[in-house]
Amino acid sequence: MTDKLENNAFTLAEVLITLGVIGVVAAITMPTVIANINERVNSERHANIAMKVTQAMEQMRAHGLLNNSYGTTEAFVDELQKYLKIAKRCDSSHIAECWPTEKVIDSNGDEFEISKAKTGKNLSLSTSTNNVGLVLADGASMILNYNPSDALTLDVGDGVTAYKKLLPIGGGKEKEFAYSTNVTNSIDFITDVNGGKGPNKEKSDKYYDIRNLRGARFVKGCAGIEMDGIGCIVILNINVSQDNAIKACSDAGMELPDKSTLVNICQKGKLYSDFLYGYFWSSTRNNRGTYIYFDRPDYTYCGDIATLAVYEEHKVLCIAK
Repeated sequence: MTDKLENNAFTLAEVLITLGVIGVVAAITMPTVIANINERVNSERHANIAMKVTQAMEQMRAHGLLNNSYGTTEAFVDELQKYLKIAKRCDSSHIAECWPTEKVIDSNGDEFEISKAKTGKNLSLSTSTNNVGLVLADGASMILNYNPSDALTLDVGDGVTAYKKLLPIGGGKEKEFAYSTNVTNSIDFITDVNGGKGPNKEKSDKYYDIRNLRGARFVKGCAGIEMDGIGCIVILNINVSQDNAIKACSDAGMELPDKSTLVNICQKGKLYSDFLYGYFWSSTRNNRGTYIYFDRPDYTYCGDIATLAVYEEHKVLCIAK
């Protein structure tokens, strides 16, 4: 007698139910898995960027160039770029051109416009020196600031202290990465480690891709000097005609002060140790344009320079609206 054959195959309904369960589980778990992978990758890139800058500054030290001789970020980057592969460089007035997005989410959860990251104060640093934007040869973007008061004089024979850093690798875990040395004491920077792919936010309680070397972070507020009775004033390091000075301030969302306001600023200048001196445009016009001379350190003269040539070296001071 022949035994009856049993049918062990799955029914279509059972297959569909199983696939549905798998799909639901995948939908729940995959975003977390992807975020964990991205966090690890971002931390690896973060550590790699820090080490590239460190190695470049180590080469500067080997050539006797970490000698505390740089008064500005621009002067420091002039030397740094000889040792660090840089694809693009942007001054503080064009800082957004070296960043992949116009805005980011700062550590407070607010939108921050990259164009406003002009000085160290906008990176929550103690220095008001101008920032420099950089795009490295590998595509990484950064906004860098050099602080002369933190600079060490390090020669080739001097000892160097290396340090590691704990960085997130997903799932609430951290890993210790080789990171930097004390040759970088004079600088800090903010970098976008994934080229603007997102989420374009600084550290909060979740996955983030805007990182820093040691503690810099985007902060809103005055990009220059907050002066009593005047407001926020910003110095643009450009040498242009009066019309172009007016346009430069306007393009930056600010305005060129008139003569009386500029004289008032000059008279207050002695209260601000980091204030610049020299020739400044006002928006007030005469047959040649009106310049005001700021005479540091006593600011004993604040007024017109009638004989100044139209293109003689001067600076542009803007007031934030």
